[in-house]
Parts: sequence; structure tokens; C-alpha cells
Amino acid sequence: MSAEPLPFDPIRPGRAHFVGLGGVGMAGVAFLLRRLGWEVSGCDGARGPLLEWLERRGIPAVAGHDPAHLEPRPDLVVRTPAVHDDNPELAAARAAGVPVLPRGKVLAALSERIPTVAVCGSHGKTTTATFLATILRALRPERTWWCIGGTSRALDAVAGGPDDGGGTAESLTSQVSRPTCDLRPATREAAEPLLVAEADESDGTLALYRPALTVVTNVDLDHVDRFESIEAFEQVFRDAIARTAGPLVFCADHPRCAALAASSHHKPRVSFGFGAAADYRLLESAAPGGAAALRLPAGEDVPLPLPVPGRHNLLNAAAAIAAAVQLGLDARAAARALCERAALPARRFERVGAPEGFSVVSDYSHHPSEIRALVATAQGVPHRRLVAVFQPHRFTRTKTFLDDFPPAFRGVDELVLCPVYAASEPPLAGGTSADLYAAFRKAAGGKSQIAGRRSQAAGRDVGREACDLRPAAAEPPPIPVPVFAESLEDAFRFLAATIREGDLVLVVGAGDVDSLAPRLAAVRPAAAPPASFLLSAYGTRAPAPRFRVLPSLAALRAALAETHAAGEALRVLGAGTNTLVAATGFHGPLARLRGPDFSSLDESPGDTPDTVFLDVGAAVSGTALLEKCRASGLAGLEALVGIPGVVGGWLAMNAGTRHGSFCDVVESVRALDETGTERVLRAADLRAAYRACPGLAGFVAASVRLRLRRSTPEAVRARMKDLSEKRLSFAGLRTCGSVFKNPPAPAPTAGQLSDRALCKGLRVGGAHVAARHANVIATDAAATPSDVQALVHLVADRVRAASGVLLEPELRILR
Repeated sequence: MSAEPLPFDPIRPGRAHFVGLGGVGMAGVAFLLRRLGWEVSGCDGARGPLLEWLERRGIPAVAGHDPAHLEPRPDLVVRTPAVHDDNPELAAARAAGVPVLPRGKVLAALSERIPTVAVCGSHGKTTTATFLATILRALRPERTWWCIGGTSRALDAVAGGPDDGGGTAESLTSQVSRPTCDLRPATREAAEPLLVAEADESDGTLALYRPALTVVTNVDLDHVDRFESIEAFEQVFRDAIARTAGPLVFCADHPRCAALAASSHHKPRVSFGFGAAADYRLLESAAPGGAAALRLPAGEDVPLPLPVPGRHNLLNAAAAIAAAVQLGLDARAAARALCERAALPARRFERVGAPEGFSVVSDYSHHPSEIRALVATAQGVPHRRLVAVFQPHRFTRTKTFLDDFPPAFRGVDELVLCPVYAASEPPLAGGTSADLYAAFRKAAGGKSQIAGRRSQAAGRDVGREACDLRPAAAEPPPIPVPVFAESLEDAFRFLAATIREGDLVLVVGAGDVDSLAPRLAAVRPAAAPPASFLLSAYGTRAPAPRFRVLPSLAALRAALAETHAAGEALRVLGAGTNTLVAATGFHGPLARLRGPDFSSLDESPGDTPDTVFLDVGAAVSGTALLEKCRASGLAGLEALVGIPGVVGGWLAMNAGTRHGSFCDVVESVRALDETGTERVLRAADLRAAYRACPGLAGFVAASVRLRLRRSTPEAVRARMKDLSEKRLSFAGLRTCGSVFKNPPAPAPTAGQLSDRALCKGLRVGGAHVAARHANVIATDAAATPSDVQALVHLVADRVRAASGVLLEPELRILR
């Protein structure tokens, strides 16, 4: 990041328009410019609490994006990284020659004109900045300002100052000397205004700051979408340190952070940490529940009864107190003020709601080091089970730290893994939730040929390089095997059915996973785990708490009427030979047909001398139906030899091969609609297509009438034998047959595409792509539904990467 001069002076007021005003970082910068006398306006995709907060402070804000918002013409447009380059307002600003700056550059420009404490680091900077602003607000309120990417009870808002409830537009301007501001160290400069800023390294703008004091909490490689190496990442911290006018406060416990401070030769340097080398050394009480203390450079111990949990928060507190002392404040007074007022920012171990019998904590952690600290903190909170739902953030981060995430979750008893939150990134092979699941499976002891990549963090294990905040344990807890969720909604349904008394539920991630926290806090804990059943030919078990067997047509009719009256739809499952119940389970009404009403095999004369009608119950197995055809010499179904399943399933998926499909011989279907009313569907009503029978939607088939041709048992048997010999045998394998539909001709088949993408033999846990056919997944006794789901995604990803073809699943995942 170059240090070129910025095209505006923040203390020379003009007109600024903010695109994406509702974000926490944007709102804080807008507030500060307004307090410097700027005329500020802004917009966002939707209205939210921060827009309301800004409007109460004289900043008009609207929902939606429109180039008309740039009238009259602003002097500056400030953008958030969350809006795309083709945003109409940004395009209009560029066309009009209006400077467009990211909010990070604007905040960095403020540090050139207002004495600023830049709090930076891969983790903990929001909390550390909040703690420092809390201390300063208590001890020098008339000259303290802040701009932090998070809210807390201690500060009430993302930005503020002595008169943050309104006041005159010049309330900050009057404290800033013009045309320049003295950039001498802020130490003991009580008359100067002081801005506590959370300085963001993610976009490189940290390198542009000119701080009066810099706090570096830690330096773990992150934001790999921007930084290609740890050296490039560290450079923005080096640049910020080099441009710091006053003290550098850094963590002595963190190897990279300490090395960076030592190599900078910056003076003065002040360190904090648990280690003996720290200038401000944390001391933990040996007594259970005892308060920590902070040993000052002169050897005096200051009590530190911090009212928030976590060893990492003790480090954040030590950083804030050390910085406050460098600013001329008394250490004891700073520690006392912090311990009396400290509150964590939102989504930092934030307890949500008041659920009965269990706890829900929402946390922003999305890097392995942060997750390790979160789990260590949670383990210190009383609970029976530690449950977590995790949404990885960005494909690039997931791929880079693929092998570092699983050990970070050691000690979690149940983990639900959600799809990656893209944050505007395109999907990236090797960085999906399926890739991460495979890494978990391998790390937890399951077989996997997908995971096992080394971390790209400069060839080092991030966990060893970072500061480990967990006390040493003789036997590390196991790495959990996650439950693979296809969506946040699936994760919620699973957790809502499985949360129990005494659980501590962690909602983890920087995306929209936090929306689950209040919903989970509103559920009632389950008395026992939901019932799981073997419902798939893969032999995997999955929760289906409302599953039942319907023994008669009357029972089916009653079940349909009951679910319809409740506003639900009854799902009927066949033999499970083309269906997998997802690992998160199916929590709606689910049934299987069994009994005489669904087991008929009745032959009657056709409408021509050489045809026969065969009325077949939906629960009749394909094997039994084909045996009837062999014995009676009935032709028409030979193409289905070797295909597993029951007649109802064959109908629903229009089972078949290239030699013919089931619906080719269907004359009519006796079915019940969603109310339980019986109907007869003609063949044309079914609108049968390749591996689909869309006309059956909303109905449950009770029996099928087939139009077959008269032949001889010998001829039918010979034809079946001939077709069977042309197909691969999967005898001895637990499989649901073809996983993906074949693309339209003349494209290669799904099996050929999978084979060319080197998918044969690919394994995740107990599921593998069959060596006999690359479009077949088989399972062993150790397989879970999650193994199969992850492998399906991985095969599709490999094929798309190799050929550009997006395969459509033939396997139905019931969720």
C-alpha cells in the first residue's frame, strides 16, 4: 500500500456521500466527518439500526442506491468493500470526477490530523479498542473520541466523543488545530483530542496511518484474498509501526508480533502478555475462580478482576491498560475503570436471549486462532455439552487454513458445519464446506483423500505459530466429526431438535450465521435426541423424528388429511435406493408404505390381444416385479433389470437406463392427493421426463397400472440376461446407484466426466466413489450421511473445475 497523499483534508469541511452507510465501519467514519463540520449523506441496501442512529445525529440516510443521491455534487464519495465496483452511485461518481475512497483510507487520513491510537492486529482489535476507549472515556471524557467496528454496552455506539448525542457540528473541529495537528506522541498531552481507532489491515490501509500510538495485538496471516504471503501481510504492520510518532504497544506472547516489534527498532516499545518477558505481565490466580492481576514494569501488582470471560480478553485488557499508561494515565486507575465498566463488543462471546435450561453465545470468530480462544473460553463456562454451529467465512480463508480449523474445535461435543459465507467471492475449489468437512473427517480419524493439505500460511501450522490461549492438557480432547448442513435453515432445524438441558451453544462465524442465535435461544430443549432411522440404501442413519410406517390405504388417507389440515405436506419414502436423508435430518412428516394395500401384483387382459395390464402396489420391490415378468413372460421392463428400489420410487424418478424407462409402460396411476382424496392419473398427466415425473408432484402413488406385452418366459429371461451383462454389477456394494444425471447428448456421460476429473476412488470418511463406475458412490459401515453429502459436492466441484460442466444430482437428498 503506497503512502501517496490523499486527495482531501478531513479538517477542511466539504460534502461527503457514503455508499453503504449502514456498516459499522462506515457509520463511524461518517459520524466523525460530520463532527468535523462536513455535510454528510449516505445510503445502504436496506434500512437498519445504524441508519436510524446516524439520522438522529444529523446525517440523512436512505435505502437503495441511485445516482441521484450524488446531487448536489459531493466533494468525496466514501465506499464500503461490500458494494461492487459496478454500483450505480460509484459509476456516477467516477464519471463526474469525484474522488472515491474506501472508508479505511478516510479513517487513515483522520489519523494525520487528529492524534490517534491505532489498535490493530489479526484478532482482538475490536475488543482492545473498546477496552481502551472505555478507560479513556472514564478518565478523560472531555477529550476522548473513538471509531470502532463494533458496539458494546460500555460505549453504546460505533463512534462517539464528548458530545456524541448531537451538539454542534464543530464539536470535534474545535478541538483540532488548523491547518495541521501536532503529531507529537499523545503522552500526557491532556489538552489534545485523542481518537481511538480500530485500524483495519484487511484492505492494506493500515499502512497509511500516522498514529500517535500503535497497539498490535497479534499478527496471524489472514485476508488471503488480498495478501499472497505472510511477508506481504506483515508489511502493512511494519509500515504502520514505522509511521507511528509515539510508543508501540505489542503482545510479547505472540511470536510473529514480538519479532515484528523487535525488527522495527521502534522506540519506545512496551510489551504485554503472560510470559516473563512482558513489561505488563498477566498473573493468573491459582485458586479456582480467582481474579487475575497485572504486574507493572516497576514490579507492582494491580488487581484485574475483569468482568468478561476468556484468557484472550485478559490480553486485550493488558494491552488497553499498557496503552493508557503511555497516554499519561495511572495504571491502577485505568485497571479499576476498565473492570468497573468493561463490556465485550457485540458478537464477542455475546450471550443471546434467556433460554430455559441451556445457553446460546454468538461469536464473530472466523479464523482458527480466534476459534481456539473461543472454545477455550467456552470450556470454562459450566455446561453438559458444548455444541457449535460454524459458518466458514470466505472460500480463500477456508482453503488456506483448511487443516487448521479442525484442531481449533477440539473439545466441542457436537459441531454443525454450514456452507461457506462467500462475502462476494466466487466459489473456489478446495475452499468449500465440503473440503473443510473432509479435512475434519481426516483429522478426526476418518479416511480421506481430499483433506490433508498443508496450510498455505507460509508453510507453517497457524496453530503452532499463534499464541495458544488454552492451559496445557495431558490428553487433548478429540476433534469432532461435524454434521454437514446444506443451509443455515437445515442447521437450525437440526439444532432445534437436538439442543438439550445444560448445553452451551456457540453460533460461530462472521457472516449471517448470527441470525440463528435468537432463533435458537427461543427453542425448547429436547428431552432426548430425536429418533434416527436407516432410510437409505447407503445404510446411513439420520434423524427423522416424525417418521412412521403406514400399513394400509386408510392409514395413508388419514395421514394425508391430517398433515394437510396442519398446513404440512406428507413425504413418502420408497426403499431409499435413490434417496439420502440428510445428516441434519428430515423433521417434517415422513412415511413409508407397507402392507397388503400396497403389495398387489394383479394381472388382467389388455386392450389388445398381445397386451396385458399389471396392477402393481407402490411398495412392491422391483426385484419382485421383474420376477413376475420373467415367470409370466411379460415384456417391457427388461431395461430395469439390476435397478434397485420399489415401484413407487421407480415411478417418482422415472427409473431406467438408456434402453428404456419405467414410465414408458405406465398406463395409469392410482394416487391420493394432499387431502387424501383418491385420483387416477393417466400417463399423459405424469409428464414423464428423464429421471423425473413432475406430474406426480402433490400426489402419493398407491398403485400403478402397467401396459406390458405378451411374450414368453424364455424370451423375457434372455433379454434381461443380455441387458444385465451389458451393465456393471454392483453386487456387494452399499449404493444408491447413479449420483448424477447424464448431461444432454452429445456431451459425455456423468460417469465419463467424473472419471476424467479423477474422481474414482475419492473417499471422505466411510463414503467413496466406486472404482467400477465414477458416477456411483458406495459406503461402508463407518459411513455417515455427512460423508456422502460432502463427497457429492466434491465430485461436482471437481467435474466443474475439470470440464466446466455443472452436474445435476440424480440422488435425492431429503432435508
